[in-house]
Amino acid sequence: MISIVIPVHNDPQALSKCVKAVLRSTYLAYECIVVDDGSGDETLAVAQRFPIKVLKFAQSYGPACARNRGAQAAAGEILLFIDADVQIYSDTLAKIAETFAHHPEIAAVIGSYDDDPDDASFISQYKNLFHHYVHQRAREDTNTFWAACGAIRRELFMKVGGFNELYGKPAIEDIELGYRLTMNNHKILLHKQIQVKHLKRWTFWRLLKTDVFHRGVPWTELMLRERIFPNDLNLRSSQCLCVILVYLFLISSLLIAVFFRKEASLTYFLLLPLGLGSILMLNTQFYKFFIEKRNLVFALKVFPLHLLYYFYCGLSVFFGILSYIYKKANKTLQRKWYPNYLNSQDHIHAHHF
Repeated sequence: MISIVIPVHNDPQALSKCVKAVLRSTYLAYECIVVDDGSGDETLAVAQRFPIKVLKFAQSYGPACARNRGAQAAAGEILLFIDADVQIYSDTLAKIAETFAHHPEIAAVIGSYDDDPDDASFISQYKNLFHHYVHQRAREDTNTFWAACGAIRRELFMKVGGFNELYGKPAIEDIELGYRLTMNNHKILLHKQIQVKHLKRWTFWRLLKTDVFHRGVPWTELMLRERIFPNDLNLRSSQCLCVILVYLFLISSLLIAVFFRKEASLTYFLLLPLGLGSILMLNTQFYKFFIEKRNLVFALKVFPLHLLYYFYCGLSVFFGILSYIYKKANKTLQRKWYPNYLNSQDHIHAHHF
């Protein structure tokens, strides 16, 4: 049996669509568990309208804790985690069950967003299609888990300690779980035919906040801490090169403006097409994808956002490195001045199992 675990916090409309999609499933060997993470609106009441199991937190502890609590209450041998702003398709559960049956060697399987997001705004379409493109062109043997639509064998999930509850807000708790799985030689499969519809409405500022503070910075810290630098997904070498090119262009422009004022206009005339042309060449398939899925005008609007993406990726790495160094130094100082206190903290289990 598959146990579907859905954490939710103050999102009754999306949750209703999410659960209704689950109930339309053609695969019937499942249970659905909604964990209300301390919502202060009608989310709990909405969840209780459906013939599902509902768990309630008195206050918000974050999705990592909510998923762990749902896993504890689950009866199925397979746990499927989906976000409350996601709609599965009627055959999603069947595909997941078949995948585990045909691949006994895998520990987990993840999917991706489809290319038809629910929200029609440009930012939502861009963000969702970006994710779809990256996942559909990634390697099938991956080292990250994806909690928006990711399934894992329950026994193994409990054995490795579940999601790290030190992530008290939505962040990279799923990526961190994937790293722990692969470091212990467990295989994760990215099944590109398992796709779900995303209901989330993205705004520009929400996009920046999520990509930098909830993903980029903590992911950089995680890679440095675990010494894992995969050449896949958002971290392909070509994408890292684009980040470097953007910063080389910005630094060169600054130097030209300061030291070569008279020749600046001519230099910019040569430098700008060289820099932008290099990024276009490295991302030909990316922009072609947007033209095919939408149109040329849409792809042209994507280009400046994509340049901004490379810019704040660089900032995320920079601040992630600083945060990693600070935390490592702080831990070293604690070990020097408060050895007994720190040793006791090291033995606290973060996952509450």
